[in-house]
Amino acid sequence: MITSLLHPTPYTKIMVVTSHLDAMAEELGDFLVPYEGLIDFSLFPGDHQSLSAFHKIFTIKDYKSPAGGVPRDYAAVIVQDVLHLHESPQKFLQLIYRTLLNASEIIIIQKSGSMGISEVEALLDQVEFRAINTITDLIDGHEVIVAKKMHMWGNGL
Repeated sequence: MITSLLHPTPYTKIMVVTSHLDAMAEELGDFLVPYEGLIDFSLFPGDHQSLSAFHKIFTIKDYKSPAGGVPRDYAAVIVQDVLHLHESPQKFLQLIYRTLLNASEIIIIQKSGSMGISEVEALLDQVEFRAINTITDLIDGHEVIVAKKMHMWGNGL
């Protein structure tokens, strides 16, 4: 379960950046209820199930555009099957970096083999994410890569 990677506190706010909205959205929503947490969605082109009431929904027109979001607003950003499709993955990650609070995490979920793990790890390192870890057995058929935005490292944002 993806929720095992989250560390919510009261009023935790996360963003899900995805090309296909699925059951994970409901799972995350249910998980955050006791914390009065909020979920924003950046929906890239793809197949999306209808949403219940969530905080904000950003509709992204193409895979050249950045994800929605506000600087320093999120305790975690989950990127689901978008990175390998984006035309500028490094710039995409730089903008995600800015939306995170200090000491927050990016969680990249991608179908196994869609993009090389070492390539994703190198991109995260270039953008100044730290403590990069790959988990291959959390979700069947998917790779999960977790990295942290460290306070006062790299970009310092």
